Amino acid sequence: MELDQIDHRILALLRKDADLPNTSLAEQVGLSPSACLRRVARLKEGGVIRRIVALIDPAQLDRRLSAVVTVKLERHGPEFRRDFITRVKAEAAVSQCYMVTGNISCVVILHVADMDEYSALADRLFHADSNVAAFTTYLVMSTMKAEASLAME
Repeated sequence: MELDQIDHRILALLRKDADLPNTSLAEQVGLSPSACLRRVARLKEGGVIRRIVALIDPAQLDRRLSAVVTVKLERHGPEFRRDFITRVKAEAAVSQCYMVTGNISCVVILHVADMDEYSALADRLFHADSNVAAFTTYLVMSTMKAEASLAME
């Protein structure tokens, strides 16, 4: 999908505030509300905007312990990763999971209430999977940046 300058301005504004009313968005990009609505719909239909979400502070929901976990899998074929991926996707405490290149297989970002909840999660996701060769957990001390933005320039 080819994007023009107006599309890029729409995306920049929505990245900052996806709850921006269409009339305000249209005014800021110099379009009529109906033309702006059609542009946003086209961006959604084209897969540029995958979904509109709210960024929620985990601590406000008593998820005060955040962790980054690196996981090394024993075997890497899709048939060996399938069970792990299924469990990760079903785990509410996991907010992100990336298969990566290098010495580790994936990186998991999670938010839990406390160490007891983390231990139970680690047992379910990592210890119970015979394909998990090793995992290392890094507890988040402070968050410097947590955005759902994408550099466009």
